[in-house]
Amino acid sequence: MFRPLALFIGWRYTRSRRRDHFISFISLISLLGMILGVAALIVVMSVMNGFEGELRGRILALIPHGFVDVPVTARNGAMTDWRERADEIAKQPGFVAAAPYIGGSAMLSNNGQVRGVQLWAIDVAYEQRVSDIGRHVIDGNYGALPQQPFGIVLGDYLAANLGVTVGDTVDVILPKVTVTPMGVFPRQKRFTVVAIFRSASQLDSSTAFIRLADGQRLYQLGDAATGLRVAVDDLFQAQTLLSKWNAAQGNQFVVRDWSRTQGSLFAAVKMEKTMIALLLLVIVAIAAFNIVSILTMMVNDKRADIAVLRTMGARPGTVMRIFVVQGAVIGFGGIAIGALLGVPAALYTGDIVTFFESLLRTRIFDPQVYFITRIPSILVPGDVVRVCLLAWGLSFLAALYPAWRAAQIQPAEALRYE
Repeated sequence: MFRPLALFIGWRYTRSRRRDHFISFISLISLLGMILGVAALIVVMSVMNGFEGELRGRILALIPHGFVDVPVTARNGAMTDWRERADEIAKQPGFVAAAPYIGGSAMLSNNGQVRGVQLWAIDVAYEQRVSDIGRHVIDGNYGALPQQPFGIVLGDYLAANLGVTVGDTVDVILPKVTVTPMGVFPRQKRFTVVAIFRSASQLDSSTAFIRLADGQRLYQLGDAATGLRVAVDDLFQAQTLLSKWNAAQGNQFVVRDWSRTQGSLFAAVKMEKTMIALLLLVIVAIAAFNIVSILTMMVNDKRADIAVLRTMGARPGTVMRIFVVQGAVIGFGGIAIGALLGVPAALYTGDIVTFFESLLRTRIFDPQVYFITRIPSILVPGDVVRVCLLAWGLSFLAALYPAWRAAQIQPAEALRYE
């Protein structure tokens, strides 16, 4: 006899033609639901991975992986030995480079237009080791910033809101005051726009860069800096590396990584990914509940067969395994087909959407409104494995109750009216 018996009979029940067409219809609906749920989960999770990757790539091109600041209790709140500290950090394992900065909130004004910004005073020679600002410049010459006294680099949205282009001037107003015999005045200086950048992120509307020397004059720091902007090999290890280095220095600095400055944005994306995955998981759950209905009706249809098997010596556990196998086969078929459809769809989501855009002559993401023009997608094998295992687990659990009911059938009761 074929061994194992439960696998043999369960597989035959799955392949056999149904006398009850309603059961066949429910089986098809369950299979389609499992296919749709698994494929949709794979595609949506890949698209969310793509959006997260886009945000990380665009934002962290301008924002470094970490910061090393002096405590506010330090003298003048400034780092006077920033050159030695930058060289020391660059030599540590896991670190790439460090660059000085002076940063703070400021206001930019031009022709009655006022915008609040995050103002960064940087040393271009050092900064190019920790960020890619120069690669995102769309107008002007970023390399001319070191030679341009009181020059400024603006994001394109910020420049458009202020109504300025390269060569125009803007007034930089700091939240500090200067006391003169004429009274107390806010500290401000007129800067010339030397370049405009575009990172296709919210930083384009709220970020400006000036020379470190100009920042030192504005903030009256002499040759000091507020702190260091740091780049590391693995951005997810930034906080660990910074904390370890700071501990070796006696915890005399204040260290923070990119997750402290931009972490809320990535946390929101991660939460959206989780919530969408849970919502789509409902489709898989419905398909699993359909398996319960299918197997329950199948058990009622096969009562006589179950009774015969029991009289021939089949144990309740064997009967139970027969229907568990049948439910698992239905679930596995839907999962396999869903994965085979979902993986290529996730890999070519951008191309598929672009095709339908050209076919329908429309744009899903208007470049005048959105930062991206193409749906990004990053397929992570681990996500595919988790989706398939989760769907498989739901299918297996759905088969347990009907299989248990089948194992409780008494041969005498089932054959009484046969």
